[in-house]
Amino acid sequence: MMKRYILGLLALGLLSCPLMGQTTISGPRVEARCEEDSIDTPKSLQRNAWAKRCGYISRRTWDFNVHDDDGSIRARPFYPSFSKKGDFDDWWKAPVVESAKCGLGPNNVYSFITNCRASCFTPDQEILFEEGSLTIFDAFSKRATNIVTLSDSATIDSLEYTIRPVEEYTESIRNVEHDILVIKTETGGQLKVTPNHPLLVSTGHMKLAEDLKKGDSLIHKSGNFDQIDSIELVKFYGKVYNVKPNSRDEKGTVKLNGQVIVAQGYLSGSIYYQNSGANFVNRLVLRDTIPSNLYN
Repeated sequence: MMKRYILGLLALGLLSCPLMGQTTISGPRVEARCEEDSIDTPKSLQRNAWAKRCGYISRRTWDFNVHDDDGSIRARPFYPSFSKKGDFDDWWKAPVVESAKCGLGPNNVYSFITNCRASCFTPDQEILFEEGSLTIFDAFSKRATNIVTLSDSATIDSLEYTIRPVEEYTESIRNVEHDILVIKTETGGQLKVTPNHPLLVSTGHMKLAEDLKKGDSLIHKSGNFDQIDSIELVKFYGKVYNVKPNSRDEKGTVKLNGQVIVAQGYLSGSIYYQNSGANFVNRLVLRDTIPSNLYN
């Protein structure tokens, strides 16, 4: 019944965006995006190894930061970041070499504040939730707990949607200047995302926004293809946000369709595709209904 209700709303154009989290008393988990201490994957692995060796994070935290659920190295690991007494205006860029000397900055006055990872939507971008279309900022602020995603059986020729709980949100630690891509389509649609934000294109593949070009086509929630008319790089000062649905099956396996949300009316990848699922970017996501052993 709920599925038919959501599909009816989609057909009427009453719902239009992405976001969600775990249904718990405390609400979805919130992770941090740390523009002041942004490092790549090799450096983040070394940062984690250094922090574990020096005793600033536990072995359990190190394992979570570095490894995905299947035990493989995360495509974009979490990594520890440090500031002076929680002052986000005074960050210390910790070593990115495992063998570096232990100590938390000059005079040892810095302390661990958070594990960092990526985000991608500007605050005004709308995501489709169970209760309807919400800006990512409003959804984050109220900790909306249920989001609309593709169903596990959806294909590029037959889009179907379902409701899933939100597992986590990400938010920038502080206001800073971001590079933002403003993507406009032939029908008048518009998306504002960071360059590494994943979007579904008409071939059924997930592509990073920075790899898109004029003439490529996004997939509208209706299933129609909408050709990109222009892509403009602009500066945005503030915080950016993202969301990750909980799409695990009874065995704990993440179902990829469940990480596809609806943003500004278009099919978009959740933060899973930016981080743990980055290895799936540029792979076919929406498949025909064929046995899984033929495409795995």
